[in-house]
Amino acid sequence: MENKQETFTFNLGDFKLQSGEILNDAFLIVDVQGELNSAKSNAVVFATCFGGDHNFNQMGIGEGRALDPSKYCIISPNLFCSGQSSSPSNASPSQRASKFPLITYYDNINAHDKLLQEYFGITNPLLYIGFSMGAQQAFHWGALHGDRTGGIVPICGTAKTTFQNWIALEGCKLALTADAAFDDGNYTSPPSIGLKAFSMNYTSRLFDQKGYEEKLHLGLFGGLADDHAYFQTLNDLFSGIDANNLIGMANTWQHGDIGKHEKFGGNTTKALSNISCPALVMPSSSDISFVAEDNIPEVEKMPNAQLKVIDSKYGHFAGSMSPMLSSAHEVDFIDNSIKELLEKIG
Repeated sequence: MENKQETFTFNLGDFKLQSGEILNDAFLIVDVQGELNSAKSNAVVFATCFGGDHNFNQMGIGEGRALDPSKYCIISPNLFCSGQSSSPSNASPSQRASKFPLITYYDNINAHDKLLQEYFGITNPLLYIGFSMGAQQAFHWGALHGDRTGGIVPICGTAKTTFQNWIALEGCKLALTADAAFDDGNYTSPPSIGLKAFSMNYTSRLFDQKGYEEKLHLGLFGGLADDHAYFQTLNDLFSGIDANNLIGMANTWQHGDIGKHEKFGGNTTKALSNISCPALVMPSSSDISFVAEDNIPEVEKMPNAQLKVIDSKYGHFAGSMSPMLSSAHEVDFIDNSIKELLEKIG
């Protein structure tokens, strides 16, 4: 099969959100790697993560890997508020910047379902996979659509955002909005001090204490000279993201809970038990953003789930599926585990 690649805009029109509010002129920016087969049975949805768009996802895709574009059609719809799909920075004037509505994970997966059915003609995707916020989307997808999905793979994420995680994100938001230049989201130039404070707060949770003490962070991104270079690299990343977009993504993350849907009435256990498809849940042993232990009770409530912990010193980055951000051994472990699942469901 030919390895095709394209990126396009899928227009959602006036899109009704879970809150009941309408997102005007909504759209998704979608990246596709590979080609859909005639039976439309090789579709893999690869959700994007916080601060990482479809270009980040491409680090987890390649011939010979689990997500092989010569075998599968890998569809990466960008997260709302990412700056790619509908976001505070690119919304219609009436909803731009601080006026952008709250977006939930269910809003994202509802948009993905509309994309699959209306653009691709797909009702039964083979796999739904994601890292971090992408993992949380995978749980939400499984809760609603597991009965017509081959399987889900949440990597370094939980079905419900923990209170500790909520607090950490709230601290990041407060650090950003404390900059007077933020001006309640009505800034005319980037609030650089606030963005730097957000970056430092967020960066503190990418590794655990041992990972940082062993200076594993200096091996990222092809190698960094010192701590200053590491902080500068992360600051450059976050400074390149619109501040209202960061707030929007963090709000979605904070509200993450698969039980918060009319079908489940706020009952997270009921939602977990509704994930009927095979699920491969892969936390990192050293992740302090999404602690591996938090997945144990979730997996116990899922009827067809397997927990495979990534034994790693690379913290949250272990789930990135990229040797630029973890180790080749960990990338192989994740790839081989996904390959085993694909052999069972393919």
